[in-house]
Amino acid sequence: MTDFSDLGELFAFLSQHAPFDGLPDEERARLVADSTVNEYARGVLILDGMSASPEHAYVVLSGQVGLWNLPNVASVDRGDVDEVVGPGGVFGYVVILVGAKGGPRAVALTDVTLAQLPAWAVADMFSTPAGAAFLATELAKPAPGRSSEQLNERNVGEIVRRDPVTCPPDVSIRDAATAMTDAKSGYVVVQNGAGEPLGIVTDHDLRARVISPARPVTDPVSAVMTAPLHAVPASTLSSDVLIDMLDRKLHYMAVLDPKGVVQGVVQDVDFLTVPTTSTFALQRRIERAPAEELPDIGRTIREIFPVLTRQHAPVRHVSGVAAVAIEAMVRRCIELELTVHPDLREGDFTWLSLGSVSRREVVPSSDVDSAIILTDMPGATDEEIEQRRSAALALATAVHDRLEECGIPSDTNGAVAAQPRFCRTESEWLYAAGEWIDAPLSNNAMMMASLLVDGRPVWGDLTLQPVAGVYQHLSEHQHAFMLMLREALTAKARIRSMRDVISLRGGTFDIKAHALVPVVNIARWAALSRGSTKLQTRNRLAAGADSPVLPDDSAEVLRDCFSILERIRMEYQVEQMAKGRTPGDVLSIRRIPSLDRGLLEQCVREIAAVQRRMGNLAQYLDTGEW
Repeated sequence: MTDFSDLGELFAFLSQHAPFDGLPDEERARLVADSTVNEYARGVLILDGMSASPEHAYVVLSGQVGLWNLPNVASVDRGDVDEVVGPGGVFGYVVILVGAKGGPRAVALTDVTLAQLPAWAVADMFSTPAGAAFLATELAKPAPGRSSEQLNERNVGEIVRRDPVTCPPDVSIRDAATAMTDAKSGYVVVQNGAGEPLGIVTDHDLRARVISPARPVTDPVSAVMTAPLHAVPASTLSSDVLIDMLDRKLHYMAVLDPKGVVQGVVQDVDFLTVPTTSTFALQRRIERAPAEELPDIGRTIREIFPVLTRQHAPVRHVSGVAAVAIEAMVRRCIELELTVHPDLREGDFTWLSLGSVSRREVVPSSDVDSAIILTDMPGATDEEIEQRRSAALALATAVHDRLEECGIPSDTNGAVAAQPRFCRTESEWLYAAGEWIDAPLSNNAMMMASLLVDGRPVWGDLTLQPVAGVYQHLSEHQHAFMLMLREALTAKARIRSMRDVISLRGGTFDIKAHALVPVVNIARWAALSRGSTKLQTRNRLAAGADSPVLPDDSAEVLRDCFSILERIRMEYQVEQMAKGRTPGDVLSIRRIPSLDRGLLEQCVREIAAVQRRMGNLAQYLDTGEW
């Protein structure tokens, strides 16, 4: 039997198991020196994370440990165990990362030997690439024994774990830091006397704005707070908050009660308890990854679809997480390419994500559309502008080549920044948008406008959207307004061909072209008709509802149909992946469950009916009604 009290034996053991095998030798040696080895007899309670916040994580060196993850388990009958952890297994780390009680309850199923890890090791270990990869793998496993009620998505208010740490704005930095230390918190919310949030101060803020510049700790805390504090209502779905935090690269988000008072603060680690892959860890891994690691990360991104689908995550959550990860990859590829393209600097351009990625409606078959906005060069010669453009085209080509190597394909129709028509200066984009809206039948105007108004800046000036800015005033241009409406209704939901398909006289159905695209097009026009810059189809339908052409009930029908169609499409493509096939949008009807076939037929009928009503109402439309 191995003597783990020998530090050499413990070092050798950890070197053979993840995530410790990915640590540098000196870090692993430090971990071994600060760990303690303990033995537990069968049946002994090792950890009760339900009733107390533990200060240690554990590694099983020998024997087996049973884990129970639900607080209402009255006994620890082995038959009810949620997970059995054997040699090399790690447990207790999620509770420490979250910083509050919430499981698991751990009991020795046999005589066991455990290494007890020091608190510092938990945070340090999972900040490394090896730790991030371990988290992504472990948290991707479906949680066993979850009831149907627990599979329902939670509001963000439900994952708030404790009351917020707060202080008034005139409190000194020293007192605010003391309050954080006493509460074992990484933040303090600065709020006024009415409980309304003014800003937030985090550990990082104290290091960067107080310790580093040697600022007096007697200054008021308001002088170093980050303001405004990003906040969401407690009723917001947790997956929407997660996507928003990933998009904004936030580690904290305030949660407000119905009166607008801070109910609590959620951190990125709080989402470790939400059905998801470790999306924050994945994003951090992408941001730090050397070029040679990117293909492996690309494969991890593709696994988001089957992993989260198995966890019963909402489809829009799966799509959103994948889209955020893809955009993080784009940014990392740009960073790497800038080092080998000396003719371009960081402020010379803005990169736009287009299409399904920008709308956060990604599926396994999705590709990447993009565009570049070159920063205007006042006083520059035509030759200098063209040199800048050539450099940007070369960079865009290299970026898309890197993405292809990572299994993230580029748009097959050429809607990419590596093409000159998708790489223009800000002034050129503004001029083009003006031409498109004034002469919508020339130069593929409506196709280009539809692509560019979907643009989301992901690199450079994140507020820059010249084409969308022009099209916010679409209702003031009657000709373009009506032609875009007509164009939005051109892609028909093909109900007649569906009769043949559902009756099995036809064998396939293109769910994107004949069902989803009609809804996406209507939603885009509806939002523009109201001057909205929303990007997601559901949000666009909400923004454009209750109009003379798209009443509330029609918009609600389209939202419901879109959700059903998205689910069917995602599940079908994930099944194709599982069978080793290339995922696509042409569905084999015989492979779709009978219930989904019925839903598919009903959705197409409903969409076609809305299109007919919109077409009829449009004949009597006066744009002045907007």
